[in-house]
Amino acid sequence: MRNGLWLVGLVAALVCIGGCALIITDESKRPDDVRREYPTADETIYEIDAVSRLSFDSDRHQGYKRIATRVGLSDAAQAYLAGAVFDSLSFDSAKEDVLVTLIGNPAFGFAAEGVILQRLDELSFEGTKRKILKMISEPKAGTPIDVH
Repeated sequence: MRNGLWLVGLVAALVCIGGCALIITDESKRPDDVRREYPTADETIYEIDAVSRLSFDSDRHQGYKRIATRVGLSDAAQAYLAGAVFDSLSFDSAKEDVLVTLIGNPAFGFAAEGVILQRLDELSFEGTKRKILKMISEPKAGTPIDVH
C-alpha cells in the first residue's frame, strides 16, 4: 500500500512538472517576445545618451564605436551619434576612431555627414580632418560612379 501511494505521488509530480514545462515552452514562442531585427532610432538615441553618461572616456569611446558598427543604423541615430562623439569624447584619436567607423558603415547617410562636416573644425589635428574628409568624399564599394 505504501509503495502504491509513493508511485501515485511520483506520477502526479511528473505530470505537474511536465505541464509547467509545456507552458513555459509555449510562452517562449509568443510573437511579442521576439526582438526586432534593428533597434528604432529612439532606442538607439537612448542608448547613445546612456553611453554619454559613462564616467570614463575609454568606456564612451568603446560604446560609441559599438553603436557605429551597427547594421541598419537609422539616419537620425547616426547624426545624433556624430554629435555625441564631438560633445563627449575628449581625445581626437577616439573621435577619429568612432567617426571613421561610422563613415565606413554601409548605412552611413547624409544627416551624419552634415553633422561631421559642420563640426570638423572642432578636431585638433589637420591629419585627422583630412582623413575624415577623404573618407566622406570617396565612393563606397558598390556605389556607382557618375563619370559624366
